[in-house]
Amino acid sequence: MTTIDEYVPIVGSSEVESIKQLAERVKGSKVIHVNATTFGGGVAEILRRLIPLANTLGINTSWETLRADLEFFVTTKKIHNALQGDMRINLSKEELDHYFKNNRLNASHLNLDGEVVVIHDPQPLPLIEYRNNGKWVWRCHIDTSTLNPAVWPTICGLVRKYDALVFSLERYVPKDLSDMRTLIHYPTIDPLSPKNCGLSPTEIQQALERYGIDPERPIITTVSRFDPWKNLLGTIDVYRKVRGRVPDAQLILAGSFARDDPEGTDQYEKTVDYAKGDRDIHVLTNIDGVGDKEINSFQRASSVVTQLSTREGFGLTVTEALWKGVPVVGTKVGGITLQVIDGVNGYLVESLEDAAEKATMLLKKPWLARELGVAGTQHVKLNFLITKGIKDYLRMHIELVGK
Repeated sequence: MTTIDEYVPIVGSSEVESIKQLAERVKGSKVIHVNATTFGGGVAEILRRLIPLANTLGINTSWETLRADLEFFVTTKKIHNALQGDMRINLSKEELDHYFKNNRLNASHLNLDGEVVVIHDPQPLPLIEYRNNGKWVWRCHIDTSTLNPAVWPTICGLVRKYDALVFSLERYVPKDLSDMRTLIHYPTIDPLSPKNCGLSPTEIQQALERYGIDPERPIITTVSRFDPWKNLLGTIDVYRKVRGRVPDAQLILAGSFARDDPEGTDQYEKTVDYAKGDRDIHVLTNIDGVGDKEINSFQRASSVVTQLSTREGFGLTVTEALWKGVPVVGTKVGGITLQVIDGVNGYLVESLEDAAEKATMLLKKPWLARELGVAGTQHVKLNFLITKGIKDYLRMHIELVGK
């Protein structure tokens, strides 16, 4: 199990010491995190590393996940999309009843007896109805800057029952929650995890060759869930534009299927179909054996990473690429704008043509890619590492239940 002292070579001893001092003020406190799934997506990845680290600091931290059927996750994905701005969505009474019923059933067997209970995203949001004690926090990881007015009132009624709210960006805080205790926490990555730690050139080459990717040719990579908001078909369009200018370019589209995302299979099939059998477009998933080490290898081998989402709550895959010294070409949306500093560690774009031009430039000017990559690593080190994430949570715990 990783301890806080192992981060000293990365962030320095004074930063680690300050984290230990904060932890002393809530040492022994019982904290419970609840989300939809243990695998797939950024929330699960954050919790998988954050919770063991919190325990090594003396915070009694546990992780609970929902048990639910496909119908429940179809509904919660609709809620997710509605909160992220899909105005076509309406929820039926039957869908809402099933949503609340599943949370009621989960409340009967989940451990929710903590001094601080952190509920992540909309899926377990109604559990607040069954609180016995403690301070309850809703951590929203999605872009709620444009809310569907047909769905938001129901969700807002639940959110207002919480003691504190956490969003990824200031502009995500809905105006009708402005009177509540609200915190802004950036999502973070663990530099010591298998997905982000250093790899040898041999390890990287072996991972590429296992999937038929030529390590001698330029690589463009996108890592994401198979989700309509991620715009993977647009990413393929950009690759095809780049290929006209850099004929030997390759594209990796790597992702995983999450239990709480019923749209994943359909989007994966659309992506594979759109690639039309192009042998240099590699659509890879956890079903193909792609895990953290393979993602790490793909990102480190890339000349450029793209993230062309139409909406993006934050986008930890951008953080991962920047940490590895790879410049990112990303759309000017959501959390991408917080991470990619245009012209400094990558480029922010507003069209697919612009994305293709910037990616082509980075492939043709490797010296520029290296320069931007160095800046990217430093930006992540200062803002988006797990040491900052644990510090934010400790400060929140102190504010809520500190001795």
